[in-house]
Amino acid sequence: MSNSPINIPASSVQRELSIRSESIQRVYNFYINKIFYVNRRYQRKLVWTIEEKRAFIDSILKGFPVPIILLAETEREQSAVFEIIDGMQRLNAITSFIEGEFDIDDKYFDLATMVESKSRLDKGLLNQKEPILERSFCEIIASYILPISVYSFDDEEKVDEIFRRINSNGRYLSRQELRAAGATAYFPDLVRTLSSEIRSDTSASDILLLNDMKYISITNKNLDYGIKVDDIFWVRNNIINKEMVRESKDEEIVADLIAYIALFKDKDKDVSKSSSEVLDQYYGLKPSYRKDDIETTIQKKNPERIKEQFLKVYDQIRKILDECGLKFNELILDPSPQTSPRYFQTIFLSLYELMFIDKMEVADYAKLAKKLKNIGKHIDITRGGTWSAINKTHNIRAVQGIIRDAFRKREKIDPATDNWLIEFETLLTQSKTEQTLYDFKQGFTKLDGKGEFDHDNFKKIIKTLTAMANSLPKATGYVCVGVADTDRDARRIEELYGIESRNYKNFKITGIGHEAERLKDNLDNFFKWLVQKVKSQPIEESLQNNIGRNIKLVRYYEKDVIIFSLSASRDPVIYGDKYYQRIGSNVEEVMPTEFPDLFRRFHKA
Repeated sequence: MSNSPINIPASSVQRELSIRSESIQRVYNFYINKIFYVNRRYQRKLVWTIEEKRAFIDSILKGFPVPIILLAETEREQSAVFEIIDGMQRLNAITSFIEGEFDIDDKYFDLATMVESKSRLDKGLLNQKEPILERSFCEIIASYILPISVYSFDDEEKVDEIFRRINSNGRYLSRQELRAAGATAYFPDLVRTLSSEIRSDTSASDILLLNDMKYISITNKNLDYGIKVDDIFWVRNNIINKEMVRESKDEEIVADLIAYIALFKDKDKDVSKSSSEVLDQYYGLKPSYRKDDIETTIQKKNPERIKEQFLKVYDQIRKILDECGLKFNELILDPSPQTSPRYFQTIFLSLYELMFIDKMEVADYAKLAKKLKNIGKHIDITRGGTWSAINKTHNIRAVQGIIRDAFRKREKIDPATDNWLIEFETLLTQSKTEQTLYDFKQGFTKLDGKGEFDHDNFKKIIKTLTAMANSLPKATGYVCVGVADTDRDARRIEELYGIESRNYKNFKITGIGHEAERLKDNLDNFFKWLVQKVKSQPIEESLQNNIGRNIKLVRYYEKDVIIFSLSASRDPVIYGDKYYQRIGSNVEEVMPTEFPDLFRRFHKA
């Protein structure tokens, strides 16, 4: 069986709906040629379990009919591609089974069945797992005809509406997923981005290749990629369970919290009640004044400011739990129930008001954790689908009265050392799906035991930033220093300095505190020295100032990490007397013959 790689010319786009039938082999050809895209603006999370994927492949093996896959034909970089409207979970199940990510009846797909998979096997891009499923069964799968409907469009709103309508009966989407589908106003955007950051399934762009979705998929198995559902903050702390994450109940919690923060006026006035109906109104699913009200208020308060406040409260909760070594429900409730979403909201909003309304900060984390121990006995949550504004306010005031003396009036915060815990984790996660814009260095010194500042390495950092800025118009590139590239580097740092790295997913965070003390006595002196050192680099003064002004010193638990960033300008930027660009994880010089294409990218943008 064979199919040569295809190239869909942009001119083939027809402004109409067409029905076609494609074999799984041909669909896999589309996949490896990177033609399938996912728009996370309306697509839900990749959450099918291995068991659900196996059941789908079993249906194909038995020749059962499967639901139609709906695609939108659109254009990216002057090539026609398919945006998946409905069928992402099914397409992922097919491609991941072919590539040996799971078995069926303890047997794996025979990669020699199809030319495409055999070619990737021969090139070392895939590994054949054993035992191998019988060839006859693999041929049944490869030749199975999938029903596909393709809609050619030039209006994103039409795609959003199609997505809503095909899922309006609730059979495929939860209530929250239906609310969020295609919603692009301030409120839904905040809910979506914050929820994604907390789950750690964030991506640098809303438009993502289906091939890359696995890196941010939510899985219930120990795979080498993706996000283990048991490790997600909500599940790990028994605030909600796994199934509730699949139904996007975490987004409902975040939506309630954002609504409270946005609409809060003063402590003498109760904010709106919490209910499914109220959320429908915020999203515009039901006619109400509430959508316009919350949109206007968020715009007035500044969405970025609301996001910043939300994440700072979330960071504080993470710190408190880290201090006491307990899960959220173990700390708050005794005995601890299976889930505790409203208790979490009560604690969260109590901290929010103390931090941003009363302008206080935590004075003693150990004392605060002690105050919070079993505080659930002082919280009287009403049962049922509606949480009244009066009951919510009453519980927030009760918690504040108990924990207030663990706080003090806020001192001035140095923005250079501001806590960036969740943003840092988000940055690490996004690097999985957009290598061009992220780079990591173990530190500023060589690992030869001398501990001397590596000037060549520093030059590479700045050169890499300029290359990132030249690679994608309107994008921002990041270089994180204090994150080891390899286990070998992490072990070497431990040998030299006695420092054990902190793991986040597959990243080894070593920090640079040991280097700062060795080179400049302390972090403050070292940070100021780095800012000045940028000014010695062979780049325009405006770039020097831009990079120096945006250097961040991030405290990630007990580790200190330096983050350099540079956003693309209107025109490409020069390092020395040359242009560079990032291709994957490599920095490459832009040759004179490539100048027209480089400048065309920016002027087009």
